[in-house]
This record gives sequence, C-alpha cells and structure tokens, in this order.
Amino acid sequence: MKLIGTTVIRVNVKFIPARVVKEVHKQESYACQNCHQNSVEATPVISAPVPAAPIQNSLAGATVLAWLYHQKFELHLPLYRQVDEWRLYGLDVSRRTLANWVIISAHDWLQPIYDLLYLHLMTMYILHADETPYQIINRSDGKPGTSEARIWQIRTTLDEEKPVIYYRSALTRGGDVARELFKDFQGYLQTDGYQAYQNLLNIIQVGCWVHVNRKFKDIGVTFGNTGTAIKKINAIFKKDHDFDDLKADERLKRRQTELKPLIDDFFAWLETFTPVPKSKLAQAVEYAKNQKESLVRVLEDGRLQLSNNCCEQLIRPLALGRKNHLFSTSEEGAQANAIAYTIIYTARENGLNPYKYLVYLFTHLPNTDFYRHPHLLENFLP
Repeated sequence: MKLIGTTVIRVNVKFIPARVVKEVHKQESYACQNCHQNSVEATPVISAPVPAAPIQNSLAGATVLAWLYHQKFELHLPLYRQVDEWRLYGLDVSRRTLANWVIISAHDWLQPIYDLLYLHLMTMYILHADETPYQIINRSDGKPGTSEARIWQIRTTLDEEKPVIYYRSALTRGGDVARELFKDFQGYLQTDGYQAYQNLLNIIQVGCWVHVNRKFKDIGVTFGNTGTAIKKINAIFKKDHDFDDLKADERLKRRQTELKPLIDDFFAWLETFTPVPKSKLAQAVEYAKNQKESLVRVLEDGRLQLSNNCCEQLIRPLALGRKNHLFSTSEEGAQANAIAYTIIYTARENGLNPYKYLVYLFTHLPNTDFYRHPHLLENFLP
C-alpha cells in the first residue's frame, strides 16, 4: 500500500500543566595572569555585572512573583490554597513566605508606580470615588480585628484616554481620609451621598442617579408614587443613553435640550406629595431632594455621567477577594493588596496583560536607578 493523501479528522486541545524550573545564576571573575606571574602585590580582579533580583536572597524570580499576584488578585485564590498548588509545581513554600513576597515586592517595586499613578489622578478634572468594608486583624489604632477598615477606590472617567484605577487602604471611613485623598484635587468628584465627600475643598460634588433609583426600589413596591418615581428616573437614563456615542460638547447640548426637561419634571413631581413621615418613601424623597444640587450637575459638563457605577463595579474584585481570603493580618498587607489591585486593574483597563506587565516590572525595575532619576519611572507606567 502507498500513501495517497492525509485528511484532518479532528483538532483537540492538549493541556500541558505548569512547571517550575531552577535557574542558577553564576558570576564569572577574571584575574590578570601577567600581573600574577610577575608577583604584583595586588593582582587585578574583575567580575561580570550581576542583574539585581526582585527580592534578594530569595527563590522568588520575576515570573514567580507575577504568577503569585495573578492567582491572588485576579483569580482571588488565597495564599493558603496557593501553597498546595505551588507544591504540585515542585516549589515547597509556606503561606507566610508567600505573604512576605507580596509585601516586599509591592513596597520595593510597585509602590513607586502606584504613587505616580496617584499623582496622575490628581491632575484630572473629573474623578469617581467609592469605598468598601475590609478587615485588618492587627490594627495600630488599638481597635479589635473585628472592626471594619476600608478600601477606598478612585478612578478616571470611562472615556479617559489613559485610565487609572486606584485603591487605598485605610482604617476608617472617616472624612479625614477623604480630605487626605483629595487634598490636591480640583474638579468634579462623582460619588454616592456619603457625608465624608461633602464640603471637600476645591471639589464640585456630582451625585449618582442610580443611588436615587435604588432608594425607591428598596421600598419593595412598583406601583403608586414609588412606581412613578422609578418610571421617571428610568426615562432619564433611557434618554441619556441616546447620547452615549456623542462627543462631550454635543452630549452637553442634547442634555440641555432633551434631558433637562425630564430632570426638572422629576424634581417638580417630588414637591407634589407628602409621604408618611419616617417611611421608606419619605426617606427616598428626602434623599433625592437633598442630592438635587449634585444630581443636576450632569447638565454642566458632557463628560459627566448619570451614575457612579463605573467606580462601584471596582468593588467586585475586592468583594471576591474578601470572600476568599477574608482579611489582611497587618496594615502593611492591606496596603500591599491595594497597591496590587491598583497596578493590575489599571493595566487591564489600558489593554495590557497584567501577568506579562508584572514580569516586566519585576525584571527591569530592580535594575533601574529610578530613585536618583525619578523620570525613568514614566517609561514603566501601565
């Protein structure tokens, strides 16, 4: 029999499990043989330059650290479960070692990028902000580990050419944290109605229509005055959705002519009835009235959005992580987490592969003299 042809019958995907390999770095040294033979008192010796490691005297190379971050902050895999997986690969490490790797690498190499991203945020004219509960066991304020700390989130607008997503760990939800975060910011800040954001210097408060809508939906009925409120707010969102593909200037014009009458009608309608005092409906109406000044700000700038959803959605990675690794043992660990989330989700928002980006940072930053030449960090921004 002679082969007369080949036909492709099927295509399968083959899975090749990950593995770790040992890299041995050797340094060569050279001595001058002529000097040695002629009995020179000190024979000249030179050694080849050695690239710096991300963590000195550690098994953790750039790829190990990047994969550790990927598993914890993107796949939300807690460290104690990673210990078992690393062992399958052939690397026997403890949870404490993995935690130290995250804290050290975040402080030494990601913190400078993190700080630069924050400075970049402060130059924006429009920002979104929110915060979510977090738990830190060993607190410096003397409160028990069961007390709620906070992770604060700030992000640029959805249409920003170079978006930034920023997280900051803090022990409280207090106004002092908000004042510190936004002390160098001037412009529009879109948030929910939380008091800590009110009366910040040089900031124009922008309200969130989704929160207003949620107040009415939480009442649990969809008819009567509640249903009317929800219907009117939905009409506002539907009309603004028609402007999504417009540039900011054109969107502002259309809002002034088409959206403003709907907003005016909603607030005029709120004045037409008096709900039962202290009822959920009364609370929803009072919330909307109190937020009126900040809610109508969408009519001032076409770049503003009706809701703060783009920032609230950033809580989801934290919520998934919180569900799996529950808490941070130390404040340093909590801030390292905030740094990691900032770097990874800013990279994702800018279309980068976070794992490859982290490998790049952990490989090149240890060999870049950015402390003496801070401008070099600009080349590493995501």
